[in-house]
Amino acid sequence: MNKTLAVILASSCLLTSSLVFSASVEKAQMLSEYGLKAEAKKELVDVIFSKSNENNKSQAYYTLGSIAFDENKISVALDSWKTLVKQYPDSEKAKLVKDRIQELAEIVGESTKESIDNAIALSYLRHGDFWSSDKDSRFTIDSSWIPNVETAIKWYDKVIAEFPKTAASRVAYQDKIRTLLGWKERGQYGSSHGIQESFAKYMPQLLSTFEAFQKEHPKALTLQAFRYQIAQAYWKNKDWNKTKEWLNVVIEKSGSGDSFYKDTAQRRLKKIEY
Repeated sequence: MNKTLAVILASSCLLTSSLVFSASVEKAQMLSEYGLKAEAKKELVDVIFSKSNENNKSQAYYTLGSIAFDENKISVALDSWKTLVKQYPDSEKAKLVKDRIQELAEIVGESTKESIDNAIALSYLRHGDFWSSDKDSRFTIDSSWIPNVETAIKWYDKVIAEFPKTAASRVAYQDKIRTLLGWKERGQYGSSHGIQESFAKYMPQLLSTFEAFQKEHPKALTLQAFRYQIAQAYWKNKDWNKTKEWLNVVIEKSGSGDSFYKDTAQRRLKKIEY
């Protein structure tokens, strides 16, 4: 093999290797999305111990932390993000979690045990755990007299404001709308929330939130479902005109094709008043 060919082949291998490593984080994210968490974590660890660039490694630490957080392994998640901030302080992902690590730890609380590398200390802890095995490892909060809807909305609004036009924003909008649609607690004396508690108070908030959601995420798959829920809320409140108005919007947005919500809206239009 001549020198020129050897150089070309070596360069090609380096390029291929670089492409494989740069795609590893994306591969891990896809594995995670499809529920293959173990495979995703292994892929991310491979990125960290590879010769990949700092950007990929910082993303790997961030994603490892996100997967752990989703699995409720809070200590592991925070350790991953602390390592990210320490090793890659100038990375985009480090800046994203740097000021929130303490906040995350405080809000979530510890729901998993930390790893203890001292065998004697660990044995003492296990002795204590034996005698207090029924203790609750999760913190509880008495929510008496705390307004559930407003408190929930405060956090959804933080996501919407800080992470606009992202998947997180879309989920926050959807959960905020569901919260405003409301619910009734179980039992004879269960409290009602959202529009089920006060239609006049929460319906304007629901409409403005839906409008903002529709504007920011015009292709969201839940738009039709929420339009129908709004129509149904008016129907339960015996506002027949608004019910018809929103049902017709559902039909109009469905286009010429057939769909579940279009069919349901057409059937409801045949009998509104009761």
